[in-house]
Amino acid sequence: MPYCSNCGRRIKAVHHYCGSCGQALSEIAESESDPPMAVGRDGFLSRRSLTYVNELLRGERELDHDSVSYTELSREVTAALADFARLAMITDLDLLHLWGAGSDTEALSMSIDDMNSNQFRDWLAAVGLGRTLQMYDDALHTEFENEFNDRVQQLIEYANEELENEEVPE
Repeated sequence: MPYCSNCGRRIKAVHHYCGSCGQALSEIAESESDPPMAVGRDGFLSRRSLTYVNELLRGERELDHDSVSYTELSREVTAALADFARLAMITDLDLLHLWGAGSDTEALSMSIDDMNSNQFRDWLAAVGLGRTLQMYDDALHTEFENEFNDRVQQLIEYANEELENEEVPE
């Protein structure tokens, strides 16, 4: 297994960039004008992939299956799905409760303009969760999303009941 010439970390020969320091490792990577940023953040997408996705959303780029950015995005999504597979192996772990426990359910009914950054993240997570199911349904020609939406509504009602039942310290 080769090593990064910049930071010395082990890398795989198929990588275009070092996952640790962002060093270009191939001629393709060196030819691109938008190298990845080695910056930590919440979420599974690197800054490079976020930039690529945002450019796709704004219509500034077209989806290019041969680009390094697409390869990076594919690798990151595959790693995230593998992480979800690990979570799925934990008996009695309820993903909706796990997500709901760390989220601000009030954010789901607020105007985006009135949200702080944490509330916006929670709202975006809810949208992302729903959109993931839409992509699942689109890819597999199923209708799981409707069942899921019913379950999310139950979770929100449960969370609101829990908040109402909490004793408020005087």
